[in-house]
Amino acid sequence: MKKKIIVKALIMLSLAIGLASMPAMMSGAPIPNGSSKDAKTTKAEKKRIARKERALSVLREYLPRYADILETEMVRFEDAFYGGSSLLPIKTNFDARSPFTNPFMRLQLMQVINDWLGTRYRFGGRSKAGVDCSGFTSKAMTEALGHDFIGSSRVQAAQFSPIISVDSLQFGDIIFFTGTSRRSNRIGHVGIYLGNGVFAHSSTSVGVTFNHLSDGYYSRRYRFGGRFTNSPASDIERAGVYAHP
Repeated sequence: MKKKIIVKALIMLSLAIGLASMPAMMSGAPIPNGSSKDAKTTKAEKKRIARKERALSVLREYLPRYADILETEMVRFEDAFYGGSSLLPIKTNFDARSPFTNPFMRLQLMQVINDWLGTRYRFGGRSKAGVDCSGFTSKAMTEALGHDFIGSSRVQAAQFSPIISVDSLQFGDIIFFTGTSRRSNRIGHVGIYLGNGVFAHSSTSVGVTFNHLSDGYYSRRYRFGGRFTNSPASDIERAGVYAHP
């Protein structure tokens, strides 16, 4: 008899606890199990995805094949080996001294950029939590090329012989801009050129994204480009155009 009474009492207690918790559950009140932290993480991730989608819309417009590469989860080795030029096409007069003559290097740089795409802007930032323009170019090119490329935008600019003409730019070139003041000739911004006027960079407004050089803000501030090469520019006529390694 006593056992029945005890069992009955336990059942009643369980029901009472369950009923007491129902109003909080039905009202949507947060249960203290770390869900608020998860919600913040989810919100930040949603913003990153939105920024990435906005960036990809630019790529789809000007470099649709490149957009297809980034939206494909995995590029097969055979596709890259046998169809590298069609996957990431380059011009026939592409400077052969550039490491990005190799389609695998082009693919690697695009995958590195994709990994950073949507990261928010943070002045002085050098991580996925936030990155500025020179932080992005240094991280992306270091990862893609396998050797350090560091410094502010002005420090990076000093490492190259300038490519003045936009028409002379090619995939993998670093491009430099003046800062917010159009009257100043000082370098204040940097990005990575991909072709057909498109470049990747970390914008103060939307973070790591793609833009086109025809955008008024950037077309007015473009100064010059620089190129990574596997060998020094020995030709006197070209020494002032192409980057030194």
